[in-house]
Amino acid sequence: MEFSTEALVTFGIFGALGIIIPLGAMLFYCFKNKDAWKLSAVVGMGVFVVFALILEQLLHSIMLPVIGNNKAFYVIYGALAAGVFEETRRFVAFRTIMKNRLTTKNAILGGLGHGGFEAAFLLGVNFISYFAIGLSVNSMGAEKFIEMSAQGNTNIATQLSLQLEALSGTTFALGAASLFERIIAMTAHVCFAVIVYKSAGSRKILLFPAAILLHALLDAPAAMYQVGILPLAAIYIYMVIFTAALVVLSIFICKKFPAKTERVE
Repeated sequence: MEFSTEALVTFGIFGALGIIIPLGAMLFYCFKNKDAWKLSAVVGMGVFVVFALILEQLLHSIMLPVIGNNKAFYVIYGALAAGVFEETRRFVAFRTIMKNRLTTKNAILGGLGHGGFEAAFLLGVNFISYFAIGLSVNSMGAEKFIEMSAQGNTNIATQLSLQLEALSGTTFALGAASLFERIIAMTAHVCFAVIVYKSAGSRKILLFPAAILLHALLDAPAAMYQVGILPLAAIYIYMVIFTAALVVLSIFICKKFPAKTERVE
């Protein structure tokens, strides 16, 4: 077994783009909006780490064994968990760390920080690590790589062998689809950030649970794909349509509910 040239090129190119595009988007937005509070992006990244990568993962470790193979519960839980944790962390950030900096521009930058860090972590870092693994496997051979990594553990060796087999045949189209998915997700995160900001800034508290519900509706088809209910093509079509509607909705909410607390210090 060895990694194809296409797989290595895919991991290298899209791993780099997974970091460059989010970083470039944040830098470009800061350049075009010099009055935005630059640390909004850092807040978006930091609170995401605490809520999504730590607290949410702890909940998954408790709930997923309880859910087991029940597809309906998995879809409901998977959709709601992300919505509750990610929108709650936004609301908490807007009402605490950013309470004196509640502006639309800061909310957008916070959304870019959240979505950008997620893209860099899930796509950029993972693909670059796969690229490094692929080079190692091709250099020393799959058997030796698995032997060194598993350190005599048969279960780990079996799982690693299956993972390497899947990764070694990665196509350029899959990499492009992964990047496209992250760009759509970044756009959605910006929209959710604006909606929750309006809830915190204009005291329209119902916008907060609305953001949770919308987030759940966006994530539900992906959970359905994971349990084999929907095909992958349907997920991408749904994501594009739903996110486009989300952009329109967030613009409407911005105009409909001006935040009385909006100011920059």
